[in-house]
Amino acid sequence: MSAITVRGVTLLPPCQVTAGQFRVIVPVMAGDLAPLPAAARAGDLVELRLDALAPLEEETLSTVLFKTRDQIGPGKPLLATIRTAREGGLAPLTAEQYAALCRAVCRTGAADLLDVELSAGEQTVCALRDAAHAAGMAVVLSSHDFDKTPDAGAMTRRLCRMGELGADIAKLAVMPRTAADAAALLQATAGAAAAMPHTPLITMSMGPLGAVTRVCGAAFGSCAGFATAGVSSAPGQPDAASLRAALAALHQMNL
Repeated sequence: MSAITVRGVTLLPPCQVTAGQFRVIVPVMAGDLAPLPAAARAGDLVELRLDALAPLEEETLSTVLFKTRDQIGPGKPLLATIRTAREGGLAPLTAEQYAALCRAVCRTGAADLLDVELSAGEQTVCALRDAAHAAGMAVVLSSHDFDKTPDAGAMTRRLCRMGELGADIAKLAVMPRTAADAAALLQATAGAAAAMPHTPLITMSMGPLGAVTRVCGAAFGSCAGFATAGVSSAPGQPDAASLRAALAALHQMNL
C-alpha cells in the first residue's frame, strides 16, 4: 500500500508522515446531523457514525449518507462507519446484518472510505474490502478494545494482519489502564510502521491516560487521529482546535 489521497486529502504511510502532515478526523453521530457544518470546518475528514441511526436500515442509511454529502460539500472526504456493539459501538448486529449494511454503504457512492471491523471475520473482511474497492472506496480496517491494552507484540501483529488482508489504512484503538499501556500502543505503532512502512496507520490509546498518543502518534507512524467539534464518539477525543495547536507546536519543535 501507499499514500491514500481522497478528495485532495492525503493520508501518508509511516515512512512519510510527520506531525505537520497528521490529519484530523471529526466524527458526527448520524442520529443528529446538526454538528456537520462545524465538523466539516474543523476536520480534514468527516466520519459519519451510522450505528447511531434508529432504525439502522438500508433506506435510512442511504438517506443520511446523501444528506451528509450534501451538507459537507464535494471537497470534504467522508468516512462511513458502522460500529458494532462488540467493538464499543451502538449497533447490536449479527455478522450477516453488518456485512449487508456495509455493502449498502458501498452502493450509495456517497462515502469515500469504509470502516471495516477486523472482528467481522476474515472472510467477511475480504468480501467487504472487495466491495468497497469496486465502489471506488478506500478501506479502513479497524480493531477496538475498550477493556484493555494487549501487549505491544500482539498489537503489532494485529496491525500487520490488517495489512496482509489488504487494508488501505490499518486502525487500532485500545483502552489503557496504566501509563505503560499507552507507551505500549506507541511501541506497537512503531513496530507496525517498521514492518509495513508503506501502509498508512491510525492508532490511539483512549481515555485520559491515552491522550498523549493522540498528539504524538505521528512520531511513531500514525497518520491521523480523531478529534471533536462538539460531539465525541470515543473516550478521550480532544477538541479539534486543541489537537491542531498541539500538533503545530510539536511540528515546530521538529523543524
